[in-house]
Amino acid sequence: MKLFKGVLLSSFLLCSSIVSHSQDIQIYINEILAGNTADSMDDFQDWDDWFELYFPPGQGQAVYNLAGHYVSDDPSNLIKYQIQDDAQSTIVSNQHKLFWADKDSVQGSLHVNFKFTSEGEGLYLTMPDGITILDSISFGQQAEDISFGRECDGCPEWMFFNNTTKDEPNEEVVQAGELLFINEVLSMNTETAHDEANEHDSWIEIYNPNDAQINLAGYWISTDVDDPLMFQIPNTNPYFSIIPANSFRLLWFDDEDFQFTNHVSLTLDPEGGDLVLTSPDGLTTVDTFSYPAGANDMSWGRQSDGSPNSVNFSIPTPRVTNSLLIVQPENIYINELMADNNLDTLDSYNEAEDWFEIYNPNNYDVDLAGYFISDNPESPMKWQVPVSNSDSTTVPANGWLLFWCDEDGGSFNSQGINHTSFKLKDSGEQLIVRSPDGFSIADEISWTFMPENLSYGRQSDGSPYWTHFIGTTPEYSNNGAEVLVEESEMNLKPLTTYPNPSTGTQINFSERVSGNLYSLSGQLVDQLVNEKWYNVSELTSGVYIFQSSDLRILKIAVQ
Repeated sequence: MKLFKGVLLSSFLLCSSIVSHSQDIQIYINEILAGNTADSMDDFQDWDDWFELYFPPGQGQAVYNLAGHYVSDDPSNLIKYQIQDDAQSTIVSNQHKLFWADKDSVQGSLHVNFKFTSEGEGLYLTMPDGITILDSISFGQQAEDISFGRECDGCPEWMFFNNTTKDEPNEEVVQAGELLFINEVLSMNTETAHDEANEHDSWIEIYNPNDAQINLAGYWISTDVDDPLMFQIPNTNPYFSIIPANSFRLLWFDDEDFQFTNHVSLTLDPEGGDLVLTSPDGLTTVDTFSYPAGANDMSWGRQSDGSPNSVNFSIPTPRVTNSLLIVQPENIYINELMADNNLDTLDSYNEAEDWFEIYNPNNYDVDLAGYFISDNPESPMKWQVPVSNSDSTTVPANGWLLFWCDEDGGSFNSQGINHTSFKLKDSGEQLIVRSPDGFSIADEISWTFMPENLSYGRQSDGSPYWTHFIGTTPEYSNNGAEVLVEESEMNLKPLTTYPNPSTGTQINFSERVSGNLYSLSGQLVDQLVNEKWYNVSELTSGVYIFQSSDLRILKIAVQ
């Protein structure tokens, strides 16, 4: 009898799958993982990104055939990948269909011909007409092994999941209180680590001694042992709240929690105080720590990571071990970079990827093997130059070395030694090179906007002055390079605004300006045309970047 029922069910499903493509049917993009490093392997034992579609019940069909539909990560090319008509193209009511975003469609119809970037992009599901979008989602910067999905299957609201739920209903599991330590405190910061806004605020460091990453989202932090639930770290951007395995995370005590999820609405008392870290259940104390009265740029921390004894550090060690052995970097420079490469320069795979160039002004070769390079000050050891091939990592005396920022330089260095695990943002960010200690900075540069096919480089090799180049010079001298006309021909005075910070409804510029206003995360907020003042009453409190049409940069604080 069981066999007979199974045959009937199979026949029913087969017949039900032969349906017309109706625009009345709703299929949802349900969950996305754009940074799969240890979450789950595909059927080829690869750690590839994935996304999940969901077919909600109650639509009059038990099975729907996705064949002919398109999925894409590019809104200008909605027909990037068409789902094939085969045994895997059907989706059952109230069930999920998993696709691997691995740019490897030869591995099967559930492997699409594009990859996600963890820096953020979009995903689009389109009807077979190639025009009608069934569903879409845009997402920002993603953290490794944390998915972004609907709060429940088909729900309108989205959230981050520490427990990814591919092929299963979307449901968040409350984290248990993991073993963590408040490891170091700096209450009077004037020139040590700075945050994403280049502000030297007070900070504490949390140490994760476990062999798996931990997301601080949901944990509580307090400066009062009698009130341990003063501030809960939000689950809105895990990129800034995860602590990698056996690593560290700074929490900025600047009362500016509107910035990122590693900023809290508390401050540290320079006269000393207590700290309490509580698990997401609001009951379990994870760690407590007391710190004495501080002095400028002198931290108080555990003598070794997680140890019971604490000492003063005349050289604070934010984001690295308290037992750090300082390795002074060689005198090298970030000399030129391109964050929006559209066929200006191709790598050995004929791909137009972001890049940056290192210049060695010394009369001897410098091997960068073991150096750390990152586009995020909160993740200083994001990518390490491999130590396996010095021929590819050595900058010749008085010469240059090029690195490709294409996310193709992960654990397996899929495209070679000089390909990093991250991309650059044309909307603006930072690039930092550190010595093999992961702490000492060799050089760093930040930018707010990068025009297409223009590089940003030092006016001459090693010069302190930067400009945009029309004629880019990767692995060649910047001396004599063709600069952007506006920058070469204009003698521009600094642009100012007042009041800054603004506590009222408007700010006034020192001259009429045109340009773009960006958030600190690089999102375009507004465009100004020949304005002498600007109404800030509609802006949320925070720090913004204004870039004028003549490429002058101004930081604006709104309170």
